[in-house]
Amino acid sequence: MKDIANIRDEDELLRLAELLALHTGNLLNTSSIATDLKMRRETAEKYISILEHLFLVYRLPAWHSNQAKRLVKAPKLHLIDSGLAAFMNNLKPAEWHDYSSDFGPLLESFTIQQIRTQAEWLEDPIRLSHYRDKDKIEVDLVLEQGRDIYGIEVKKAASIQAKDGEGLKRLAAQAGKSFKGGVLLYCGNNALPLKTENCIAAPMTWLWQNDFL
Repeated sequence: MKDIANIRDEDELLRLAELLALHTGNLLNTSSIATDLKMRRETAEKYISILEHLFLVYRLPAWHSNQAKRLVKAPKLHLIDSGLAAFMNNLKPAEWHDYSSDFGPLLESFTIQQIRTQAEWLEDPIRLSHYRDKDKIEVDLVLEQGRDIYGIEVKKAASIQAKDGEGLKRLAAQAGKSFKGGVLLYCGNNALPLKTENCIAAPMTWLWQNDFL
């Protein structure tokens, strides 16, 4: 690839990759990243594109609706290799059970990569995006198959609170009749109903069940 051959500063690219690892699962703000690294925005954008072509990072576009004017349009950035992201974040396996550690964004990135892989097995294509509005209410992953819309949230917690699933509720309201259901994947053991119709909280292990998608 021509852009890879034209990399002039490998250390600069490495510093960018390390910063992106710290921001995995967050909205991508290229201008802010460029400012933090004291580089031109065009250079930061070029390096991010290179990392995309090397299958190291993934830009998840924002979901939009013609009727929704309060939705955030920025993509989310995910490191594809969650193990590499954990290493760059200096997170260790023993810290997984410490809920004060910042494993949440890594779990989100891991889950999205697993679903991306499963989606490629399906005959009918699925479009992937994320939902976020001006109130910072989110759905980590929106799946569109034809006119049908589904939502998936990821939560690193062993229990569910009443406020959980608010993102799915907002997405359902925006999507209207096209919304067919949603799942909140969490680290507990039980499947539980959520307030939004056709939405449930389910154990993370459901990811590996044959009929998840």
